[in-house]
Amino acid sequence: MRRLHGWIAIAPTLALAALAGCGAVPGLPGGERSAEPTRAAPAEVEGVENFYGEYGDFATLIGAIQSSQVTAEELEHPWVAEQGHVDVNAAWDGTPPVYDLTPPAGGNHLSQWQTCNGSVYDAPIVDGNAVHSLEHGAVWLTYDPALVDEAAVEALAALIVGRDYSLMSPYPGQGVAVSLQSWGNRLQTEDPADPRIAAYLDAYILNERYNPEVMATCGGGVSTTAGDLE
Repeated sequence: MRRLHGWIAIAPTLALAALAGCGAVPGLPGGERSAEPTRAAPAEVEGVENFYGEYGDFATLIGAIQSSQVTAEELEHPWVAEQGHVDVNAAWDGTPPVYDLTPPAGGNHLSQWQTCNGSVYDAPIVDGNAVHSLEHGAVWLTYDPALVDEAAVEALAALIVGRDYSLMSPYPGQGVAVSLQSWGNRLQTEDPADPRIAAYLDAYILNERYNPEVMATCGGGVSTTAGDLE
């Protein structure tokens, strides 16, 4: 993890191994636990895109899948129910997962999550690691550096730094100034000062309706950026 305009992001050590069973059984808790409780959204946030269709949230959808009312393949957005670790498959060729959304808001991912303890990255991070963080209940704030000036980046970082279960990184070419992703939901805005940004963080961090892995940790993940891997 790097220093961003004077904000120092938390940089725990890399995870030594993936969470045992993380994502193996959709809708069931897995992995390490945090002491912070989950919570439901205090209020609706205007303009949020929800990708659960008629089921509305992760908990309801997984209940429908487990009772054989629907299969993931029948959904408009099957990825909301897909939690596999692509890199643990013996046949994996090293190709990172590709997502329908840019930036992604869920789906199969890499076995290591991106550290998300109020973590601000000054370079793009790997989608597959960030999606794993969303699975743990985090909100990922991304911004297009061509559309957001330095002062606005500083102001956005102030919303993230020190806030557990959140992370922030530039996402060149995303086509909108600011985008916030949590599992199965997204909010995009052209205004970096939009008050809905803070409202989304309040509503969707560790939201029990949308959290696939209740109380899985945000610490101990990878803190590298995409450029570090090249």
